[in-house]
Amino acid sequence: MSATKQKEAWVRVKDLEGSDFICPLSALKDPGQATEEELESCVDSATAGRYAGHITIAD
Repeated sequence: MSATKQKEAWVRVKDLEGSDFICPLSALKDPGQATEEELESCVDSATAGRYAGHITIAD
């Protein structure tokens, strides 16, 4: 039996200083208000851009 591997959805968020991040949706309670603790699971959008083919970003 093989399990279907599903890509995790990621979303764009900004921190309080206006910096852009890409975060796994599952790491956020409210994508509109990511906490500093939640942002630890995220990557800055410049880094994410280099690996865009490996992640699915839900806008």
